[in-house]
Amino acid sequence: MKLPQEFDLHALEVFVMTVELGGMSQCAVHLRVTQSAISQTIAKLEASIGAPLFDRTMRPMGLTTSGKSLFARGQTLIAHARSTYDAVRDGAALPISSVTVAMSFSLANLLTAPILKELGGRADRWNIRSGISMEHQGEFLARDIDMLVTGSFNLEHRGALELHPVFEEQFIVVFPRDYADPVDLPSTLPTIPLIRFSRLTGMGQQIERQIVRMKLKPPQSIEIESSHQQLALVAAGLGWTITTPLCLAAVPEMHAHLRPEPMARGRFSRQVQVVSRAGELGDIPRSTAALCQRVLRGEVFARTIDSFPWMEEQLTWPVG
Repeated sequence: MKLPQEFDLHALEVFVMTVELGGMSQCAVHLRVTQSAISQTIAKLEASIGAPLFDRTMRPMGLTTSGKSLFARGQTLIAHARSTYDAVRDGAALPISSVTVAMSFSLANLLTAPILKELGGRADRWNIRSGISMEHQGEFLARDIDMLVTGSFNLEHRGALELHPVFEEQFIVVFPRDYADPVDLPSTLPTIPLIRFSRLTGMGQQIERQIVRMKLKPPQSIEIESSHQQLALVAAGLGWTITTPLCLAAVPEMHAHLRPEPMARGRFSRQVQVVSRAGELGDIPRSTAALCQRVLRGEVFARTIDSFPWMEEQLTWPVG
């Protein structure tokens, strides 16, 4: 059977993006074309199939049975097409056009240079973003970001994704170096304020959920948006905090002023991983995860473990 001329990869990609982004106007903005152009492409695709893909009586528009079927299969077809395109370019030693990567501030400070040094030639243009993980997830869904290196990800149910683990880390508590009062969480709280990590962040929300589960009720608290600023306040003696080994490793200049300890009770952890849409970047996500493991384990954490040997037990690295 010969496929109709209108049933092509471009039309299929426009349809899949329209569904993923939530409407034709959003797809038009993303592709930088008019909404009319998107509407016409989808209308021709529907004509070639002989069935409507969207139920236009619904607000917002919903998918018909045919639309649901095409979307499920279309995602896979587009992923395979992109993978084929990347493989052909890779075989011809040609870079892909662009990659936009997002990381937290701590990860960006540690990993941007190694990623660009080792993988920079794999794309003509790199855009590295750092900031709040929850904002990055929204941008990832809107296709403004191609790949995330993140410890806060809760979108596993959103379409076909690649998840490449980097490492898992247990949360720790950190006090000022000269803080000598006994602490036995949750029964005994420090007498200094809790420096909270912003609840606008994924990590901050995870910490807050654990604080509730442990029934911790600190008498006074301060909320900070930057882990560097958070640990700087602890180093200055202004409070204590719950954070991760990664955040501690990112500020080696402060280690002499900090007293980090493992959590004796109420232990919890997070997984740092590389996230991308399936098949869109070839082996770049997998290579990025392997690079992150090598740099963090062999360089960043090695220095921290020299200062705090117990830290090694707080880290779990994927096998193979």
